[in-house]
Amino acid sequence: MKSLIALGAALTVAAAANAGTYNDAAYDLFDNSFDNLDITSVNVSDNGSNVTFSVTTRGYQSWTKYMIFISTGSGGTTSNAWSRPVDLNGQNIQHFIGSWVDQGSNNSQLVHFSNGGWDWGGFSTFSNSQSGNTVSWTVSMASLGLSAGGTMLFDVATSGGGNDPGVDHLSRSTAATPGWGTASVAGNFLSYTATPAPGAIALLGVAGLVGSRRRK
Repeated sequence: MKSLIALGAALTVAAAANAGTYNDAAYDLFDNSFDNLDITSVNVSDNGSNVTFSVTTRGYQSWTKYMIFISTGSGGTTSNAWSRPVDLNGQNIQHFIGSWVDQGSNNSQLVHFSNGGWDWGGFSTFSNSQSGNTVSWTVSMASLGLSAGGTMLFDVATSGGGNDPGVDHLSRSTAATPGWGTASVAGNFLSYTATPAPGAIALLGVAGLVGSRRRK
C-alpha cells in the first residue's frame, strides 16, 4: 500500500511539469563585445498546456532581438517570418517567434507557416518577460501543434535591428556569422519532448511497479 501511495505522489509530480536546459558556448560571436547577443543557455519547460522558452545571455541590452524557430510536424519552410538573413541549414519550421524587449508589452509575435507562406493575417501578439539577463516567452502547446508527449525541434537566435542575421545560434558552439552583413547558418536543431499525458505516466509507473514485484 505504501508503495502505491509513493508511486501516486511521484506520478503527480512527474505530470505537473517537464523541463530541459540547453547550454551554449560563451564567447562564440564574431564580436564578443556584444555580450547581450551571446546565448549561454536556454531552458524549455511545459506544464502540459503551455510551453515556456527562457533565453539567458551573457549580458543584457534592451535593443536585443530574439528569434525562435520551431518545428513540430512535417512540411514548412526554411525561411523565417521576419525575412532575416538566416540559413536554417535545410531544416524546415512551421512556427516562428520573433521578439524585442525595448517595448513594455505586446513585444512578441507568433507566426505560423500556412498555405505556402507566413500567415501574417492570423499571427498573434503577446508579451515576453525579462529578469536580469533572461527573457522568457510562454505560448500554448496547441498553438505550436505540440501535444502531450510530443517532440519539438527548435533553435534560438539573437540579433540586432533592421535586416541583421542571427548573431548567436543556440544550435552552434562556433560563430554563426562572420559579420553583420552575412547570413547566419544554424546548426542541428535541438529536441524537446513535452510532458506525457498523466494517464500514460500512470500506466508506465504501474507497469514498473508490477514488474518490480514479480522480480522479488
